[in-house]
Order: sequence, then structure tokens, then C-alpha cells
Amino acid sequence: MPKKHLTAQFIRNLEPQGKRVEYYDQHRIENNKLKAKGVKGLFIRLTKAGSVYFYYRYWFNEKAKSYKIGSYPNIKLSEARKEAEDLANKVNNGFDPQAEKNKRKHQPKKTLFEKLVSEYKKHHLPTLREATREEYKRIIKKELEPKLKGLKVNEIKAARLSKILSRKKKEGYPTMANRIRAVLSSMFDYGRTDPEIDLKDNPVDDTRRYKTGENKRDRYYEDEEIRTLWEWFEQFDQPVQSVFKMLLIAGQRKTETMNMKWDDIQKVKKDDFEGMVWTIPAEDAKNKKAHDVPLSDSALQVIETMRPITGETDYVFCSPRKNNEPIKWIKASTKKIKEDKDNGISDFRPHDLRRTVATYMADSGISPMIIGKVLNHKGLAKENTITARYNRASYLEQKQEALQRWSYKLNQILEDSEANITKIA
Repeated sequence: MPKKHLTAQFIRNLEPQGKRVEYYDQHRIENNKLKAKGVKGLFIRLTKAGSVYFYYRYWFNEKAKSYKIGSYPNIKLSEARKEAEDLANKVNNGFDPQAEKNKRKHQPKKTLFEKLVSEYKKHHLPTLREATREEYKRIIKKELEPKLKGLKVNEIKAARLSKILSRKKKEGYPTMANRIRAVLSSMFDYGRTDPEIDLKDNPVDDTRRYKTGENKRDRYYEDEEIRTLWEWFEQFDQPVQSVFKMLLIAGQRKTETMNMKWDDIQKVKKDDFEGMVWTIPAEDAKNKKAHDVPLSDSALQVIETMRPITGETDYVFCSPRKNNEPIKWIKASTKKIKEDKDNGISDFRPHDLRRTVATYMADSGISPMIIGKVLNHKGLAKENTITARYNRASYLEQKQEALQRWSYKLNQILEDSEANITKIA
């Protein structure tokens, strides 16, 4: 192998020679004096194509070995000499650089938690419902990234995740702890299917799920509580006031109600049914099936209250801040109701209004199946399997009767109020 005192200029001017050539870095001596110092064991390899690479050659366990430092000009000559000196020190201390390099090369990939988050958001979240997708994004951003960012996913163990979940439970939020656990489980399950993540196990499988955190809530509001809530609703500005009222009158889901469009309300005459119907489009419905809601007198009064306010927009409950978009949040108003510790409903949740509607319908003799049809609730709306196979009825007449019966009862409750509330809207 030719020996040459390597310089940057020499390397820069190298040209292909039609074969592979190697040059050792050599001390330069003039007039018996050392002028410059090379590094023992450092050499460059000029490939047939003209590429230049730095190598360090050494002896270990009586075997000659070569360690590839890197390519020129990505690595400068001075940097290669420094690296060769460091490698020489390792060899002198009994370490084999090439063996260490091979070991690192064959170790499992060390993917950071941020990579898992990025791939999960990109490929899995779009498959979820919008509401679920947004909740998962919030949990990842607020609950997980601050605690797991920078960690290697293969090194995140059940013990670390259990601490996160236990802390949330001790703060008084066992239900949220279970939701965080669900998001983590979904993320790690995804990581096991993505070859870029290369996860072997799901550490969430060995964490605890808090039973007390997911007890089925059966809260509904009785007469006096309904009157108190109605008084609260009427303190809010529009469209928040009417959104709350419609939730209590029609019993539909919050997001579906806030997305109500004027074009979704039509007069329908079919078989023995005739009346105004609000059709919740499939893309807005939780089960992705269009849902017809006959509008009771009380519901129509609320809608007519909104017409002078939002009638020129697409949405019945149009946002007062964003042009031609539905209202998105009623959290601030919900919080105000909950903060009133003297009203007996400090545990208020908008979804409990839906349960209240179902409870009073049941008390009035409406069958569970029809209540399920009104609420578009899959579990309650089940029919006999054979009957359902041939039954394609819309149940508009039965749903209209159920909602109108509840409207009469609600009017009666409100008229009994000491505040002498006599009108729905």
C-alpha cells in the first residue's frame, strides 16, 4: 500500500485510476527533522469510481482489522485524524472498535416516542370519528407528550405508564386515567403493526384499568332541577341559550345539535305522518346513518326564536364569532352552571339532558325500542332479529308521539315553577 503524507490538497486532487488504491497517512521528514505528523493506522481508499473514504487499520487479538471512519469531503482530513487517534486509544485500552460498531448495527431500532406520535397521527387517527380524533389529539398533547417526549418507545415500560395513570387517578380523575390508558394502548398497538416503529410488546397490557373510573353514569334531572336548569339557560346569550334548550327538548347529541342546518329542516308527509322533521346527516351522526327527528311544538318554537338571528346563515345555531360556522363550544356556560354550589346540580353535564329525555319518555309509557329510535341509540333501538330484517319503517309517527308527549310534560314541569315560566322559548 503506498504511503503518503496526506494533505487536503492531495486528497482534493485525486482522480480515478481505474482500480482501487489506498494511501497510508505518513510522517513527513525533511533534513532528518519531523515536519508534520501523520496518524499511524489512518489511510484513505480511492475507489475505482473516484470516491474517497477514510479508514483506520489496527491489530486486535492478532488479527488485522479496518474501521470505516467516513467519506470525504463529508469528513475533513483533520477530523479523520482526530477520530483515528480516538480509535487508537480504544484499542490500547482493550476495546475493539469494529466489534462495537457491528453490535450497534444489529441492535433493535431505537424509535423515539415523537416518531410513534407522528406516525400514529398520520396513519391511524384519520380512521377515527372526528370527535374521537380531537379527543385523542388533546390527550396526546396535554397528558402524554410532556411526560414521554424524548424516550425510546422500546424502553417505555408498564411501570412508567402506571405512574402516569395512577397520578391522574389520585388527582380525582379516574375516568380520564382510563381514557389516557385507552389512547396509549391504541398507540402501542399501532406501533406493533408499523415496521418503522418495530415494537414487540404493548406495555399498556400490564397496567391497571380503574373500575371506578368507568362506572356507567345514570344521572338524570328531576322536575325541580329541570326548572333550575331552564332558568340558567335563559341567562345565556344566543345561540348558547337555544342550544341547551334544544338538547333538553329533542334529546339528541350535543355535536349533532350544534351542527343543525336550516336546510336539514323540512316538512315531511309520508303514510300516516305529517310534520316538520330535522334530518341529521350521516356525516354528522355518531353511527354514520342519517337520522330523522320529528320536531315537537317546543322544538319548533326554539328554532323560530333563532330564525331572526341566524336565518341568513347555513346553521341554526351559528357561531357569533366565526362567519357561517356552527357554534363549537358550550363549555364556559356549562362551567358556570357547575360552579353554582347552591343549585344542587354542580355535577351538571349536557349529556345528562339526553338521559333525562329518555327517562321521562320511559315514565310516560314509551317503549325502549322507540326511545332508542328517537335518540338514535343502537343499543336501545334493537328490534327482534327476524322483524328487523323485513322492517324498513322510519317510525316517524311513533317518534313524533314520543317527542310530543315529552314536550307536554316539559311544559307542565316549567309551568309549575315558582318563577312562573309559561313558555318554552
